Amino acid sequence: MKNFKKTILLFIILIAVGTYYFYEIKSSSEREKKRSESKRLFIIDKNKITSLFIKNGDKEIEIVKKNQDWIIKDKNYQCDKNEIDGIINKISSLEFEREIEGISDFSQYGLDNPSKIIKFQQNGEKYILYIGNESPTGSYLYATKDKIDLFLVDKWDLNNILEKEIFDLRDKRIMPVDIVKTDIEEIEIKKGEKLISLINKGDGWYINNPIDDLADKEKIEKIIENIIDGKVKNFEEDKKEKECGFEKPSAIFKIKVKNNEYFLYLGKKMDDLYYAKNSEKPYIFLIEDKILEDIPEEINNLRSKKVFDFDISEVNEIIITKKQGEFKFIKEKENYYLEKERRKKISKERIENFLYDLKNLQINEFIEYPENKLKDYQISPPEIKISLCDNKRKTEIYFGKKVKDNIFCYNPKRKILFTIPSSDYDKINKEKEFFIEKENKSK
Repeated sequence: MKNFKKTILLFIILIAVGTYYFYEIKSSSEREKKRSESKRLFIIDKNKITSLFIKNGDKEIEIVKKNQDWIIKDKNYQCDKNEIDGIINKISSLEFEREIEGISDFSQYGLDNPSKIIKFQQNGEKYILYIGNESPTGSYLYATKDKIDLFLVDKWDLNNILEKEIFDLRDKRIMPVDIVKTDIEEIEIKKGEKLISLINKGDGWYINNPIDDLADKEKIEKIIENIIDGKVKNFEEDKKEKECGFEKPSAIFKIKVKNNEYFLYLGKKMDDLYYAKNSEKPYIFLIEDKILEDIPEEINNLRSKKVFDFDISEVNEIIITKKQGEFKFIKEKENYYLEKERRKKISKERIENFLYDLKNLQINEFIEYPENKLKDYQISPPEIKISLCDNKRKTEIYFGKKVKDNIFCYNPKRKILFTIPSSDYDKINKEKEFFIEKENKSK
């Protein structure tokens, strides 16, 4: 009987909690939503707005939607979609702080002939907001939609819209097309007599001209970012191509994607800006000089200077070869063992520290060489050869002659001879005993 009473009591509590949630929490959320909507100046579908007009004193801007693009009317300037979406979002969320009823004379609020107007169109229906004087506190502006109802609206919210200039609304992309960075197949940069050609081979960016080698991933991404994400600093429609230096450009960029090519031309430099134009629009504009300054003068500084490029957690095989012999570590699950000597306990910490040191090795200098001279650098055969394997690839580096300041090294896949600082020698010169954990003989 006691258990039955407890069950009934728990059931009643459960109903009470559910009732409280439904009527108090859920209903209060719905009430808050209705309260918010009741204070909105406009209840609209943002996706169905087809035109927008902003007047602020003598400044008037009209924007119309053509297909999926926004255009500044009479100028035929393409707009920044994000900027327009931001304005429409602000309009749709405008709320009034207070409604003032029984107004017969709107002139005392600066609304007889208002100089500030926001107007838009949705499905052929026009919506207008007239904006007048500041309130006595200076925090609000008087506004009306029909010169019947008067509202106090937050001044900051309205000025956020009214103070927009044509420049703010224009598409300021240096290359005004939607280019997905990973879709870029080739980049050519012509600077004076120099031509740099870069190719995306899927596994990374490679320099194709004036040398053939792996490119520095971060530097190539910076070049792409400067072009694709860079912004126009100012439009110069009144300028002529000749006076901006386009007869003999400072640089020409070619971006190739599947089935299309885009060009960017840089003219004269003015302070820390370049005059520029692209192959998509007729106008001239100014951009930051970093678009050119971030491209190294020396091609070697655009080459990858990583000796090894791998993810430590992905390495499943390490082979170290010396003149005395070779030893190999194999990874199973999370632990390493020494091939042919599986009973020996290998220090995972030392293996990972060794890999960490290899990952951070940097090329000091690239060396021009004829292949038949590799013996001179003790590369053929090498003093030390380190091979790393993961699920994707095998990387081998030959370490050869050590002189006072440098160690000569060779990457057979890239076919490059280079040096690393001699101070890195202890990082690569490891015996197998270094990785074996010592037995603790103390009792």
